[in-house]
Amino acid sequence: MSDPSAVEEGVDGTVVAYRERLHAPWYVWALATFLTASLGVAYGFYLGDVAGLSTFAVTEALAAWWLLSTAATVVVDDRVLRAGRARLPLRYVGRIAPLDQDQTRDARGRLADPAAYLCTRGWISRSVLVEVDDDRDPHPYWLISSRDGHALARALAPARDAARAAAGPPPAGARDGG
Repeated sequence: MSDPSAVEEGVDGTVVAYRERLHAPWYVWALATFLTASLGVAYGFYLGDVAGLSTFAVTEALAAWWLLSTAATVVVDDRVLRAGRARLPLRYVGRIAPLDQDQTRDARGRLADPAAYLCTRGWISRSVLVEVDDDRDPHPYWLISSRDGHALARALAPARDAARAAAGPPPAGARDGG
């Protein structure tokens, strides 16, 4: 692999070590279907069966589109960590800590830093806290929902170490993490 520090920022790596889609669980889909069906029944009662079925079909399609389009993807490759639309070059990844349900609740709530980057989903009870080792970055850490935080941490740590080794000494302004 070429020197990652020479690579333009925003370029993804080619070797994916971890990928997870934070999609909504079945009960969210069931609730969306129930709500859109209720709307279809309400419109159908006053405007007729065709209007009711049309309302249901259109609102169900919109709900499905919304649920699919808001399902964030978490990816670790040989250059960056991506969580949702954000990306963090691996050389700036600091300490990595998988959090259980109680720790995640606290990290989202009373212990949260308002400057942190959150890629969380309410229906996923566990997460991974990733410290950012770059003083120029406004986010002290990322909190990322994950159904298997230990697998994400196991993939992220060696990828971070490899990226740091390839990049050489840390850039000026980097925090000490590990």
